[in-house]
Amino acid sequence: MKETPSTSHSIFTRDFFDIALVNFLVMLNFYSMLVTVGPYAVDTFHASSASAGLVAGITVIGSLLARLSSGYLTNKFETKHLLLFGLILMLPVMASYLVTPSVTVLLIIRFLNGIAIGLIGTVTNTAVILLFPPDRRSEGISYFSLSTILATAIGPFFGLLLTQLVSYKILFLVEIAISILALIFATMIHGDTIKFKTVHHEGQKLSIRHFVEPKVFGLAFVVLVVGLTYASLQSNLALFMKSIGLEQISSYFFLFYAAIIFVSRPFTGRIMDSKNENYIAYPSLVLLAIGLFVLSNMHHAWVMPIAAILIGAGFGNFQSTTQSAIANFVEPHRLGQANSTYFIFFDIALGFGPYLLGIIEPFLGYRHLFLAMSGVAVVSIFLYYWAHGKSVTASEKIK
Repeated sequence: MKETPSTSHSIFTRDFFDIALVNFLVMLNFYSMLVTVGPYAVDTFHASSASAGLVAGITVIGSLLARLSSGYLTNKFETKHLLLFGLILMLPVMASYLVTPSVTVLLIIRFLNGIAIGLIGTVTNTAVILLFPPDRRSEGISYFSLSTILATAIGPFFGLLLTQLVSYKILFLVEIAISILALIFATMIHGDTIKFKTVHHEGQKLSIRHFVEPKVFGLAFVVLVVGLTYASLQSNLALFMKSIGLEQISSYFFLFYAAIIFVSRPFTGRIMDSKNENYIAYPSLVLLAIGLFVLSNMHHAWVMPIAAILIGAGFGNFQSTTQSAIANFVEPHRLGQANSTYFIFFDIALGFGPYLLGIIEPFLGYRHLFLAMSGVAVVSIFLYYWAHGKSVTASEKIK
């Protein structure tokens, strides 16, 4: 029988806030740099558009490498030590932006930046799970994920505003300060509260299970497919809005998107804890499909907030719900590998999706691309059912 959400344990501990702040600051650093480093490469080194895009996106390759190894590392080293290592690595990496002599060196720096962010992100998103009572885990993850949502909304605005007001040098100095602040908060986290239970098998040969969790491949693949719908927004939304004469309001799309996630996630987390993930996953995919359909048919400015709210409620809540589901049905000592697997698939969608969809868009056009993504969301309903939804019961959750 499903447990009633606990009221005897608070999920808002000092460690929770410290980990959330670390995650927010690192993601703020990532998203603010993501939108500014491409223009920096063009303005400073006269890089081509393709090279600027590679400079912005190569962090994904570094992040994937870190995701792949972090599941293994969390079973070999203290969680707090891994977190501190990632944050300490970020400091010289961020300082290197100040003395970058060429695009080639900038690519190396961005790659190392991706390794640091991938390691930190996997550790924070996995370690924070250990702070929550099992019967309030989904609610806790929903609250924690707001730190990333805030960063995705504030980061691009913050980065672009700085480049408009000050030089790139000042931007990099601010990013270094943010990294130092994240490191300070990380030192305040109590290592024992985020320590993984490890299972050692003497003499066991190194295998794929040391790095990833095959049990979650199915659900992680669904996350990859659904992630392509968001990738279409990353690469094509601004261009689409410009093509229909609404470029002046395009930047507000993600504000509405972030606002609805910020409001809804705590409630969806509680519903998932009291029921199960299917109660959120299916409606989220339906809302996502409707939102993309509305977007594909948009001709007037007043439609934009409606599409943004529907897509935010859909994709935003599906993303946190699947992350919670993965944490709920693996053994505690496999959380590192499970979360690593989840983020590997998620990063593939957001990292390579824009490039692949960019190849398709000239043949379809923006409207038909978003309409196709609406169809992808519909297909994902059946994929989710096949991969996970049909087998969901309260008794499956490992407490």
